[in-house]
Amino acid sequence: MPTTVSAATPGETCTEFRIKVMIFSPEAGFKFDVTVQRKCFPTKFLLIFNLFKKIDKDFVQVVGVEFEAEKKEEQKAIEELSKSGVNTLQSRAFRQKVFPPVKALADGDEPTPAEQQKVHNEIGKAILLKV
Repeated sequence: MPTTVSAATPGETCTEFRIKVMIFSPEAGFKFDVTVQRKCFPTKFLLIFNLFKKIDKDFVQVVGVEFEAEKKEEQKAIEELSKSGVNTLQSRAFRQKVFPPVKALADGDEPTPAEQQKVHNEIGKAILLKV
């Protein structure tokens, strides 16, 4: 994964990065990963949830969800994920609450606004869980 360093003003730098914080197999034939991405200027953290389905012998990405925090506490929670990884409660929530609605999107149809909102809400809840 590439890392870039950019300067906003002389002497000020921001390092953009992507880091996988979780890889999980919720059921046979599927796996997902959770990646945190930091973007600069303005600095913000995003969470990316990629779902893979086993087709023949390979896992193929079937859904990708980019979660951009709307609230300050969500932004801090995603930043914390990049430092500490996914805790037990978050892992359970990603498996039990986020995976099912994301899997439902894997049929290839364009997701409805309600489906998109459900996934967004479940990711928002999952990242805020603390041990």
